[in-house]
Amino acid sequence: MTETGTQQGLRWVRESLALFKTQPHVWMLWALAYIMIFRVLPSLDKILALVTVVIWPACMAFFVMLYRQMDLQNQIVPRTVWQQLQTNFKTLLLLGLSGLIYALLATYLLGSELAELVAHAPTKAGMTESQMTKFLEGSLSFIVKLILLLLPLFIATWFSPMLIALNGYDLPKAIKSSIAGILQYFVPMLISWLVMIAGMLVVMLGLGLVIGILGAVIPMLAELLMPLLVFAALLVISALMFAFQYISYKDVFRAAPVLHE
Repeated sequence: MTETGTQQGLRWVRESLALFKTQPHVWMLWALAYIMIFRVLPSLDKILALVTVVIWPACMAFFVMLYRQMDLQNQIVPRTVWQQLQTNFKTLLLLGLSGLIYALLATYLLGSELAELVAHAPTKAGMTESQMTKFLEGSLSFIVKLILLLLPLFIATWFSPMLIALNGYDLPKAIKSSIAGILQYFVPMLISWLVMIAGMLVVMLGLGLVIGILGAVIPMLAELLMPLLVFAALLVISALMFAFQYISYKDVFRAAPVLHE
């Protein structure tokens, strides 16, 4: 019986969760490393921010390949994955550089609009209701435009790091195949994302409610637990993202020859 797009998307979610459950503490540690590299380092220095964009595809391929190793061999040996990654490391860096150029162009196109938003941002003196409405409308317009501009980058780089690292694709073929894979499997991809986002929101709301109740009794406890809850959620989301990338890649490109078995 052929799966529908919805059934396939739900299966991807189940398989991603199952893979995450194999060693959740290990995946959380790798997610922590990811956050430190791609969230903390860019905030420290502009040069570091540019460097992290360039190395992002290589790091993403590395994390996803760890999941693949667990799935196929029931073990994690980072050294082996790193050795496999080195074969196509230059192409991965080239993908990162291409992404950086695209992101800079997108930033340039929206630069004037962003500058206008910053200039009219709320101040301590406050805003009138009409000024606040205009600012919020401008912010929403900017966010929508930014998402639309970055969406092609997301589509082009969702599968391409794995296609380069595992299948030996060159840059144009990897990007083209990633775009084709996303478009062909758009429905299961969308269903998977919606289910995971909704699930995470429900869990966070539930935990937030519990913390809120505890905070009514012990306010200091709520102040301590709430940041920990947000950080833990970020770790889980990052770890699940890697698992989902692997599961979707494995299904979409199951017939593509793999260099590293």
